Amino acid sequence: NIPCYADTGTGFFRTTEIETIMSLLMIIDNPLQDIPLIAVLRSQIAGFTPDELVRIRNMDKNSSFYNAMCLAREGCDELSLKVSDFLNRLEGWRKKSLYLNTDELLWHLYTDTGYYSYAALMPGGAQRQGNLDILLERARQFEKTSYRGLFNFINFIDKLKSRQGDMGSAKI
Repeated sequence: NIPCYADTGTGFFRTTEIETIMSLLMIIDNPLQDIPLIAVLRSQIAGFTPDELVRIRNMDKNSSFYNAMCLAREGCDELSLKVSDFLNRLEGWRKKSLYLNTDELLWHLYTDTGYYSYAALMPGGAQRQGNLDILLERARQFEKTSYRGLFNFINFIDKLKSRQGDMGSAKI
């Protein structure tokens, strides 16, 4: 049981916590993206089960998952309440994204969802929180540029991925 450390220089963008938060940012920017939406719904942030997701999809198999969620919200059962609660939270985050700086929005999401604290409880929690801190620092750096807005930040991160490859995870 000797602690060890390896600096592999890769893995940051593929970590669960970064993929989850980036998916959340993507659906705040545009909720009609099925893959990021389902990723967030399956995460600790929303906590939907696979059975619940199937029931939602069955509401409308021919349109986006978001549209199926809007239909599922209209019922009176437990799933409808859960869907309605999530869509209300999503709408609140979307409104905040219009006037908060990207780093402020990111910190708000970390605290409002409890995801920052949840990451600390996951295996390798200090590392995971460090990764979230790095993403927050990237958002601060982004805010110092002439670009603004969530859409541009998501593009900024995509360019970082493609130009630099995958950055290393946080060093703890």
